[in-house]
Amino acid sequence: MSEQNSVVSRILATCWKDDAFKARLIADPKAVLAEHGIELPARIEVKVVENTDDCVHITLPKRPANHDELSDDELNLAAGGGAYTGYV
Repeated sequence: MSEQNSVVSRILATCWKDDAFKARLIADPKAVLAEHGIELPARIEVKVVENTDDCVHITLPKRPANHDELSDDELNLAAGGGAYTGYV
């Protein structure tokens, strides 16, 4: 796991324990990320949404620039390699 992923995992775990922290992350995610060493360019927008018992958000990754040149297996790897089935 990359250091950045590790930091994000810790941020998410903190949200489960601290409602005020979660509210700050939802309201101003770039500021919270910056506080934890993840600086993003000004042109990047960050949105935080929370899954609930009756609403699940699925984020589609950006289409690779050379998507028409990739095999189905390569596209599957680029998209994360699988689907989460925990809600089915």
